[in-house]
Amino acid sequence: MRFVAHGQLTGAMRLLQPLAQRVLRRQFAEQCATLKRVLEGTPPRAPASFEQAERTVFERYGIAPQARMLELAEPRLRVRVLECGEGAQLLLVPGDGATAAAWAPLIAELPGYRTIVLDRPCFGLSDRFDYRGCDLRPHGVAMLRSLLDALELEAAPIIGSSGGAQWGLWLALESPERVPALVPMGAPAVCLPGFHAVPAMRMLTIPGIGQLLARMPSPSAKATGRMLASTDARLLDHPAIVDAYHAARRLPGYGPSVAAIFQRSMHPGGVPRRTSVITDEELERLATPTLFVWGADEPLGAPEAAHRAARLMPNARVRVVPGAWHHPWLADASGVGGGVREFLREQAA
Repeated sequence: MRFVAHGQLTGAMRLLQPLAQRVLRRQFAEQCATLKRVLEGTPPRAPASFEQAERTVFERYGIAPQARMLELAEPRLRVRVLECGEGAQLLLVPGDGATAAAWAPLIAELPGYRTIVLDRPCFGLSDRFDYRGCDLRPHGVAMLRSLLDALELEAAPIIGSSGGAQWGLWLALESPERVPALVPMGAPAVCLPGFHAVPAMRMLTIPGIGQLLARMPSPSAKATGRMLASTDARLLDHPAIVDAYHAARRLPGYGPSVAAIFQRSMHPGGVPRRTSVITDEELERLATPTLFVWGADEPLGAPEAAHRAARLMPNARVRVVPGAWHHPWLADASGVGGGVREFLREQAA
């Protein structure tokens, strides 16, 4: 794992400046086109509310989750969870900037389980949280501990995507008794050696530029889809999920929260901060049964990053999904769901 020195920051920002200018020009052109339509009396169709967009996704997969609010002890805020199904309880944790509805294709493939999806603060209808200056590792651990407490669960298997998988790995290190099984989906954000940020992520890590870009609203779901495709082109196969992301991006605080998380987890230019990375020594003692589910075309790190971690861990394995990107279940929900069910049955036996 390579870490950036203070003296390298200016050079990294200089290298990213031409990319920043291109992105800003493109977003400015899209905003001007939107304003032109408004002035001509043909404003773009008002987006569905976030709840409606979310509901549309779940209905598409025959799911009717029940939403409720929970009071957390640390941090002190209210979070929304979406629950559906009956059986053994599973906790699903979305990534940074991700919506709970993106899990719908996988939830539909997990019959016999009660899935509990965390609606991440700032990215849905949970309370907002100020990530500026936040130490993300203890924050993620505390959030999941408090969530399990609020759910009155001593322990539960965790399925996490991206930043949610990173939280799960951190919790398994700090409180292994609370995580009987762990399924990280896609690269777990920045915490494993082998991570590399895509250009859009690197842009958001630059102080000032990142906040500016994050505050610019997306003019259309199509534009949101283009942005999402840089980390997972398979999202474009799920237009209802793209619509939910587009609605989420219009929630107060969404964009600045994404930028703040990226800047707290990475140096300007996209190199992970040392505090976020799980060391080899930590991997060697991470004994929680773990199934890494990794896209063959994952843009944030090749499958070898998962294989390397699994070789160091006492009880880990890797499933590579052909044609998948950052959210493996979007490429093959049935195959991924079947693999998760088999893994969880083995751990329960």
